[in-house]
Amino acid sequence: MTRGALVVAVALALLATSQSLAATTLRITIQLPLSSPLGKNLIYFKDRVEQASPGGFDIQLYPSAQLFADKEVPAAVASGQIEMGVASLSRFAGTIPAVDVFSVPFLLHDEALVRAATAPGSPVRAPLDKAMTDKGARPLWWQPYGLSVLATSGTLVRQPADLAGMKIRTYGKALEQFVNLVGGAAANVSGEQQYLAYERGTVDGGLTGILSVQERKLYQVLDKLTLLHHSDIEFIVLINERLWQSLGAAEQTVLSEAARAAEIALRDEFAALEQAALAEAEANGMEVYHLNDADVAAWRAATAPLSASFIDAAGPLGAELVAAAESLGGAR
Repeated sequence: MTRGALVVAVALALLATSQSLAATTLRITIQLPLSSPLGKNLIYFKDRVEQASPGGFDIQLYPSAQLFADKEVPAAVASGQIEMGVASLSRFAGTIPAVDVFSVPFLLHDEALVRAATAPGSPVRAPLDKAMTDKGARPLWWQPYGLSVLATSGTLVRQPADLAGMKIRTYGKALEQFVNLVGGAAANVSGEQQYLAYERGTVDGGLTGILSVQERKLYQVLDKLTLLHHSDIEFIVLINERLWQSLGAAEQTVLSEAARAAEIALRDEFAALEQAALAEAEANGMEVYHLNDADVAAWRAATAPLSASFIDAAGPLGAELVAAAESLGGAR
């Protein structure tokens, strides 16, 4: 081999090596700040991946809806506009109505039931994971956001009749039906627009999670808090399915193991996070109301038709998931 040919061969070999060692870029969009528990959970995932595969992945985090709003994330990930994203499970309801099983009133309404339903491979989670993957956005892990609470201004809501005539922020069709059925007026407001809507009086209150009350400092614009706990809020960390299939088995293992570790870590600490958020709300002047047995009975009775409505909308998969939730002890 001539000297010139040798130089060319070495250059080509170095180029091939550099290309094979190039990091896979994974941009992740999230609507919350990185200081939030869900944001910190992404940092945990990023650190685990980078420790397990030095130089294998370039993970870039884009918090506070810099790139996409929550409602835009499923389509953005599925289409490949971004590699990964975090979205509320309810944001899939337009294409997968069965995701609203977690919003069926008082079906999955305590921590033990939620943990059983969201466990990987559970009869509730597994069909939803497949359905989301079939839409092009594969769930890597689920992030808990707690049971629902109702934050309001001026009026403390104890029973369904108290909600009559109030305009209430919701974030999905199932919750819109919940509010409208008991005499309220539902208004779909994105998470990042909540504070402004309350401050301006556009709505009288809203359904959300207790962490949102803390993270968004909603106690500055609302003064009442009812722990409804009638439904569960889950966020999903998604990856583009085509990208996933393009990865090697070793790369998929690195991401899967880091994702599972991140999910376990967040769910194990979540009860303490909720307690701290509730304490902060109370310390900042919010009046907190815990439903008693009579209250729960009244809410159950008023919203009972929504279970059948969910099954009608979600079809066979919805019926399957309700039965699966009930087999775990749901609606007890």
